[in-house]
Amino acid sequence: MERDESRGARGEKLRSWVRMGRTRIEAEQAGARLDGYLARRFTYRSRTQWGRLIREGRLTVNGRAVRPSRRLRAGDRIDYVPRRRAEPPVDRLCPLLHADDWLVAVAKSGNLPMHPSGRYFRHTLLHALLDEHPEWAPLLIVHRLDRETSGVVVLGRTREATAKLAAQFRDRIAQKIYLALVEGRPAEDRFAIDLPLGRAGDSLVRKAVGVVPGGALARTQVRVLHRGEGWAWVEARPLTGRLHQIRVHLRAAGLPIVGDKLYGRSERFFLKFVAGQPLTDDEAAALALPRQALHAYRLRLRHPATGAPLTLTAPLPADLALALALRGLDPALALPPSAPD
Repeated sequence: MERDESRGARGEKLRSWVRMGRTRIEAEQAGARLDGYLARRFTYRSRTQWGRLIREGRLTVNGRAVRPSRRLRAGDRIDYVPRRRAEPPVDRLCPLLHADDWLVAVAKSGNLPMHPSGRYFRHTLLHALLDEHPEWAPLLIVHRLDRETSGVVVLGRTREATAKLAAQFRDRIAQKIYLALVEGRPAEDRFAIDLPLGRAGDSLVRKAVGVVPGGALARTQVRVLHRGEGWAWVEARPLTGRLHQIRVHLRAAGLPIVGDKLYGRSERFFLKFVAGQPLTDDEAAALALPRQALHAYRLRLRHPATGAPLTLTAPLPADLALALALRGLDPALALPPSAPD
């Protein structure tokens, strides 16, 4: 990662952050063509695609532009600099819930990636926290929330604390409570969804998850807090920690989360988003919310240093409170009781 500075029209410094890719050639890789080596090692692009980037000068060897057919030598340094692209706007709001020498907990907004990926680099939770609190560096990710899921996030301040916290998620010691606004009207007040999850083979989205026979065990407990006309406000407790578990389970139960671009009415909303294409007015109306109405409300775990119980609660964010109020539900009455059931 390097910072590039240039001058704007008025002479002020403009800073644009870009990811720098760098790799060194070992003796056993010597003699290979540059384009062939890249295609074998970095399989997310074909040899033809890597060749095009090399000819465009976006890959260099030892700081110089070369041809795709260039034969590699031991010790060669390959650098890759992607085109600078404007990052999508985000909501960097992440109020502090807890901070000490071992961990930091915040309430993440519903439009903020956890870490650099895809079109996001500087516009992430990690950068937002370290920009405001450089003394917290390094911050280490313990668990993840989707970009459009708001709520409690815990980060470790030491490797030992991070390992102990992560073990609580892995061993299902950490207890998670989510709140979600869903389409549909469930018949039962309480029910469990026990459906195996895996790669959704019928989806155009590579990371999409679906209910797959023989997939990974996944179980979610659901409690209906309020019912409306064609919608419900529910509490979801994942007893396993699969990718997109709550979103996929609720959809499978006929209760897709309001505003979910991937697992809602149509994944075309998600495909347009990742392509940077705006939604039409009709599409935005169909989603009803700019982001998925899923909130990581409460997290119970044990402090990594003392072992004492630690309960972290993220207040209902303004966008979800408004969504409930527009449906006739007082947000003050929407929260589950503070004591465990």
